[in-house]
Amino acid sequence: MQYYAFFTFLLIGSLFTGLSQAYFRISCSMSQTSRIDPIASPGGLSGHVHIFAGASNINAQSTYESLLQAACSSCEIQDDKSAYWTPLLYYQHSNGLFQEVPNHGMAVYYLGRGSNKTLTPFPPGFRIVSGDKASRSYNNDKIIPGGRRPVSDRVNFACLNGSPSKEENGMAKTDCKDGMRAQVHFQSCWNGIDLYKPDNSHVEYLSGVDSGDCPDTHPVPLVHLFYEVLYGVNDIKKDGGKFVFSHDVLDLATQPVTDSHGDFMNGWKPDVLAEGIKQCAFSKDSSVQYCLPFKPSLDPSFSKTCPQQPPLDTEPVYGTIDKLPGCITVTSGPLDAQESNMNCANGANGANGANGANRSQTLSAPIRDCRSRI
Repeated sequence: MQYYAFFTFLLIGSLFTGLSQAYFRISCSMSQTSRIDPIASPGGLSGHVHIFAGASNINAQSTYESLLQAACSSCEIQDDKSAYWTPLLYYQHSNGLFQEVPNHGMAVYYLGRGSNKTLTPFPPGFRIVSGDKASRSYNNDKIIPGGRRPVSDRVNFACLNGSPSKEENGMAKTDCKDGMRAQVHFQSCWNGIDLYKPDNSHVEYLSGVDSGDCPDTHPVPLVHLFYEVLYGVNDIKKDGGKFVFSHDVLDLATQPVTDSHGDFMNGWKPDVLAEGIKQCAFSKDSSVQYCLPFKPSLDPSFSKTCPQQPPLDTEPVYGTIDKLPGCITVTSGPLDAQESNMNCANGANGANGANGANRSQTLSAPIRDCRSRI
């Protein structure tokens, strides 16, 4: 599918997700699919598979400095070498085998949200994670500090069937002819000190998740980051099985998934992002081609000039496989997942399938540039 044609489907119903007209939106194809996570598991294997957009050289040891050296970005603004990633979706067939669900790309929104209209650009080295890989039920009790909405509202889903679609807290509907859109809101309030903390305490959500105020503990307002990721759930021949995310120990046949997660590692040229936010985050025209700071590095052919790179590891992640990559055990909710169901014991790597025993590729070396294939 051509990515610009795809975005017609991705954006169906976006005006009904509560998004205002004050934002700019970046279209992305995918850059990498591997069991790596340079934020949570730097230098080694992650507990589960992620699908990445952005910098072509993403690897397990990526840093702000290394991302800037990427040959290209799979997103349309080439001055943005950031890395954006989310878990991969699989379908577990009735015979127990798992099949990768096609991912048709991502839209990344930078929104002018919150009561403070002077927004701070993401600083070099800034990293952030939103969502909870262990959550398996919607939690009404945990409320945003100073707000009214549950923290669980940070992630929602929309089943696209050719008409505006209502957001759902769970992925209960999976017969979606135009795809299932996963939506992730990120924290927009920063403590102004730490570029990253493993518990994400360096950031906090706006009081209304995607609107409102920052708490006194996190007084620095950031641009509001929001992902839309499209999964081709109707590209799968369903046979009475169930959908599971790569991190998900949740059995969707008994409990619809209610949380996922997204990760972001900043790779912007600082002056370009600063001017883009200043001139375009509060614009009524979301098209990046009309945002002057972005025009010099726009690549309308981004999906062709910066194609997806081969996986960094030999563990099978594509097609049909006999188990989820890593050591994921599919169990039922609604209680949170146990660490033993999401991670490998005693340092095991959770190698999957016939290729799992031969893991010769390094996870820390930048992968080769594949643009010469085009």
